[in-house]
Amino acid sequence: MITVAIITFVVIVLVIAVVVNNRRQENAKRRMRTSFGPEYARASDEYGGPRAADRELARRSQMYGRLRLEPISAADRDFYVTYWENIRSGFLDDPAAALSGAEQLISRLLEARGYPVDDRGEQLALLSVRHGGVLANYRQALWVGERVRTDSATIPTEVKREALMQYQTFLDDLLTEPDAVAPARTKGSEATL
Repeated sequence: MITVAIITFVVIVLVIAVVVNNRRQENAKRRMRTSFGPEYARASDEYGGPRAADRELARRSQMYGRLRLEPISAADRDFYVTYWENIRSGFLDDPAAALSGAEQLISRLLEARGYPVDDRGEQLALLSVRHGGVLANYRQALWVGERVRTDSATIPTEVKREALMQYQTFLDDLLTEPDAVAPARTKGSEATL
């Protein structure tokens, strides 16, 4: 009788443990899918389904955690904002140059922050961890920029304008990331340098 009670208790505990573990895993997957936004669907299509996408996104999160991202100074942030305004103001005169300038500005910011620059695919994968909600904008703008470089005359001005706005959306997201800009120093903190 005691043996039956112990076995029943152990079985109940094991069932509860399995249920709790499954829920924990499902909640983790749900959080991941939510945090990656539209990038989750893209990864699911690209990697052949939800399980493969979950593995890939977990890999990206792990790699992102290994990055040593550096904040930029408030002065550098002002530089990027001012440079962006110059790019935008030059769009009407030369849309192709504006798109090229936008891509270069964002590349410069990504490099300054510490994102990899040698492998665009890996860079985009790592960006998806924190910027999944707007990364589609950046991808689309890069695609339009490439088409403009190869045959600008066939790309309507409206498509170029949309690409410039997509670059702006992505740039804004990069610059408003919580750890993107270093806190301004106070006079007291400068004295210790």
